[in-house]
Amino acid sequence: MGKAENRRLLGLLCGNDMLRTRGFSFSCAPTGGIVIDRFGHVHGIWDFDGRNYAWQSPGSTEPKFKTEDVKSAVLYTLAALDQG
Repeated sequence: MGKAENRRLLGLLCGNDMLRTRGFSFSCAPTGGIVIDRFGHVHGIWDFDGRNYAWQSPGSTEPKFKTEDVKSAVLYTLAALDQG
């Protein structure tokens, strides 16, 4: 679900110079979500559930953050990865 939305977010994340220079990479999970990885360590997963972009931290079973806006998803990613 949400393939187009996930592709849009993936494009914005891949195009973010700050994330790239810090060594983060992004890939599509088998479920269609976006896996955020750095040096073999998963930092989070985004997925669009039909209404919201949902951020799930590693080891969590429930989303930690949801937003309808792709730009807010990018901003949240920057903040979350800055803390981690």
